[in-house]
Amino acid sequence: MLDYTTVMAWPFEPVAKHYAGEDVVRAAKGMGAGLPGPLEEGDAVFMDKVTPKPLPMMATVLADGEFWQSDPATGIDWQKIVHAGESITQHRPLPPEGKVTVTQGIEGIYDRGPDKSAVMYQWQNVSSPDGEPYVTIQVTTVLRGDGGFGGEPDPRPRLKTVPDSQEPDDRLVMRAPVAEAAEAAGLVIAVPLSVASGAEQSQPMLRGMGIFGLAGRAAIASLCDNDPDRLKHFAVRYAGPLFCGEEVAIEIWRLAPGRAALRMTAVARNKPVLSHCLVEYR
Repeated sequence: MLDYTTVMAWPFEPVAKHYAGEDVVRAAKGMGAGLPGPLEEGDAVFMDKVTPKPLPMMATVLADGEFWQSDPATGIDWQKIVHAGESITQHRPLPPEGKVTVTQGIEGIYDRGPDKSAVMYQWQNVSSPDGEPYVTIQVTTVLRGDGGFGGEPDPRPRLKTVPDSQEPDDRLVMRAPVAEAAEAAGLVIAVPLSVASGAEQSQPMLRGMGIFGLAGRAAIASLCDNDPDRLKHFAVRYAGPLFCGEEVAIEIWRLAPGRAALRMTAVARNKPVLSHCLVEYR
């Protein structure tokens, strides 16, 4: 059973990482940059061979690390965990290359009751070596095998942003990254395509970070004039799988100045991939 006290105090050590321009380009391609489609022309700035502009969503790649949830000391039923949501808050842009320090911790774990699940919120900071923050990440994980551990109920309302009866202001149809690019960026999980409705053969599935990056590129292009420095906050709720090369429709609703909702659907399968996403921008 989940050991609440142990997990809340989990001893995450700071991790120093270095990345170069080629890593910036690799991450961008893993998030679909450079493919034919509505964003192709604007993608050039993210793939420049001399000084590529990092996508803010690249912070999730830099923060990616060991699968600590499988440690027996946590008590987590790790085979039943679900990556349910992700968000970034950009404090300042990542440099084209350099060193960063990743720190992290557990913000809270809440109980949805026996035979249901628990939900865990984890924070990660990607900062300069002297501690100046670039991006703060929040990861939401549903622990399907750990409900009823005796914790408090989740006080946070579930993210709901998409208007019930309103046509989107923008709709972009684009391709998910191809397998080769996604694999090079570490953004692929190999699973049977039969996991998805209507599929008949196997092909790689994107990790959440890859989906997150694909949607973030669309948000930046549509709402920020393709300037990633204008993105303040981007939060998604994962709703279903996405496979390499699939066509997706990304719909955007402008809710207020500097605030928008976003949704992603796999076109051929007509299945949700992301729902009730929130974009805040300058």
